[in-house]
Amino acid sequence: MSRPAEGLPDDGVKIATIPRGPNRELRIRWRAFKGHHFLELCEWSVNPHNRQWWLEKGKRISVKARESEDLGQAIAEVLALAAAMPVVRR
Repeated sequence: MSRPAEGLPDDGVKIATIPRGPNRELRIRWRAFKGHHFLELCEWSVNPHNRQWWLEKGKRISVKARESEDLGQAIAEVLALAAAMPVVRR
């Protein structure tokens, strides 16, 4: 099956778009499906042939609304751990 010439729609409420390298982004969106809300984290990349953005196959995760508080606590712990680590310069 071939991809259409235009890129895929990127719907939902935009929370963040984080660059991950040349022509790659991590997109975080608040979305709904059949009345159920969830947080979606997806990696998108540019198709080199037509320069359209595409969702990377197998690089998507959803977090149910009821799981968001636990996820927030886990991210707070990661931020505390990261703040305590020495800065590595490249």
